[in-house]
Amino acid sequence: MDVFSIDLSVGDINVLRHSLDTITISGKDAKIVANLQYKLEQELAQIQQMQAQAEAEKQSALGGAIKADARKAAKIAQD
Repeated sequence: MDVFSIDLSVGDINVLRHSLDTITISGKDAKIVANLQYKLEQELAQIQQMQAQAEAEKQSALGGAIKADARKAAKIAQD
């Protein structure tokens, strides 16, 4: 089987995933559609995980910056 790649936004993937719930399929296509639903669900889960990790990294960096500013302010206050 050939595998191809296309660029889709998270919104595009969500639309595709939800549209698969509403289409009418014949029995012979059920396995293909189920596999496609599974792949899209996995992709969405991976995207959510990546976004959560990126947010956690941003929060950590922000916390570090706040601590550094607090230390700087404390040092200035001592002087």
